[in-house]
Amino acid sequence: MGDIEVVDRGSREFVAFLRGDIDESLAEDLDVALGEVAALEDVDIQRVLVDLRDVTAMTEPGVKFLVELERLGRRTGFEVALSMVSKPALRALESAHWPHLPMQSGA
Repeated sequence: MGDIEVVDRGSREFVAFLRGDIDESLAEDLDVALGEVAALEDVDIQRVLVDLRDVTAMTEPGVKFLVELERLGRRTGFEVALSMVSKPALRALESAHWPHLPMQSGA
């Protein structure tokens, strides 16, 4: 079981924390989180940071969330950046041919 939380960090930056198994059971919650960000169109968001450090598994709904978040960012003018990507999340992004894979340190 996983969860997602969208947090306003101030300075026009939001963080989406994804934790646990990001799979079909979380699809509705991912849609709600995307809607939360979309509802902020009137706020001058500069960046949405997606923290994936606690992701234990990621399937298609998690990747779809990131794709839709990037589309929303392009449409409304904010950057989407990934932070602290766990190995399971990295494998899912690599499998999906994610174009913006983060630099990985030696770990």
